[in-house]
Amino acid sequence: MKHKQPARRDIPGSSLYTRKYTKFEPLKEAKMKTHKKTIVMISSLTACAATTMGCSTQQTMDSSHSEMHASEPAKVHYIHGPRNDAPIPRPGVKLSRGNFAVVVIDPQNDFLSPDGVTWGVVGESVTENGTVENIDRLFSTAKEVDAQVIVSPHYYYPHDHNWEFEGALETLMHDIKMFHREGPLEVGGLDRSGADWLEQYKKYINDGQTVVVGPHKVYGPETNDLALQLRKRGINQIVLAGMSANLCVESHMRDLIEDGFEVVVVSDATAAAKLPGYDGFEAAFVNYRMIASDVWSTDEAVEQIRAAKGNLVNTSGASDIALAGFDPVSFFTGSAPKNGSPMIRSNYDGATYMFADERSKEKFEANPSRYAPQYGGFCAYGVSIGILLPVDITTAQVRNGKLYLNVNSQILEKFNADFEGSVQRANTSWPELFEQHAE
Repeated sequence: MKHKQPARRDIPGSSLYTRKYTKFEPLKEAKMKTHKKTIVMISSLTACAATTMGCSTQQTMDSSHSEMHASEPAKVHYIHGPRNDAPIPRPGVKLSRGNFAVVVIDPQNDFLSPDGVTWGVVGESVTENGTVENIDRLFSTAKEVDAQVIVSPHYYYPHDHNWEFEGALETLMHDIKMFHREGPLEVGGLDRSGADWLEQYKKYINDGQTVVVGPHKVYGPETNDLALQLRKRGINQIVLAGMSANLCVESHMRDLIEDGFEVVVVSDATAAAKLPGYDGFEAAFVNYRMIASDVWSTDEAVEQIRAAKGNLVNTSGASDIALAGFDPVSFFTGSAPKNGSPMIRSNYDGATYMFADERSKEKFEANPSRYAPQYGGFCAYGVSIGILLPVDITTAQVRNGKLYLNVNSQILEKFNADFEGSVQRANTSWPELFEQHAE
């Protein structure tokens, strides 16, 4: 059926037109403006692609946003500092406790040691990015907050050298015996070889908690059990790092995204080969930004991983004051505890601590875990039997360099009657309580 033209009474200016149509005009106008801005942005990007001289990110952003507002362009971390970001969406990633893993690709000597077979081409980028130290910080922070760590390694066995065809860098890797091992079940000669972990990472990888999946054979995880291990652990967010940026890391990123994972890449915890006219890291960085949900620096990643741990701390008031406002350092001086000043405060693990003076604050901030109360400031005896109870500040005691609190004097006596046993039980119970109640 054909649509009829509106009757004459619906023409602009009539009362019926005013009632029926003008309410849609603001929406139409907003859509037209959005459409116009989109055309401007697309035109700008197209112009950049078509111009042989190229186009800087700043120029792209200036032209695409000229009708919206005049402001400083957004920034994204790049090696030593910020650079202008691309004029594309940045979805971001908010890590959820228990739902994310730190996945490190190829943290092995052949990539990261000066004695490795690829150091001549990757060493400059590894050094420039601080890759070795930044991967170490990711390992350390993940372990600190009990986050899942998974390593996807690269190994080649004698039978892998019998392939009938290879890509460019596959050929090179085989020629230089990169990641070489004598066999899947052979560990002879592995220690300190090019296929072995970088020495400083062994304490993290060999701790019995890190998952080491089967080796990937070319670049991506299609040939190993990475996705399976992630799914079986209920993990859907990935903090990705390792080597090398434009090969294995980028291939892992692409495949994980295709498999439905939310991926953020820690760019300065990667590095890549630099050859005349070819910069592998720059090639990878562009694709990270265009494909991943976000790109972080190691500083940003550490902050986000720690924040995802959650907090379980006994506080009071809207400002989340810990220890009823007493100075935590004063409990360690041997004299009577002191009230803290509302003007001298510091935040730690979701709580606000107040201090009697600036010197106490400085001591606390230099080593907060030393002065903060055990078990989030909850009753220590209660924790030892698997429950969270409030505390009476007069029960505070420092033993073996740690601050313990209890709900009242009678419970304090019970706690102290078997102090070592009570602490051992509380230490065992606390992780489960934290997992159940942390926010």
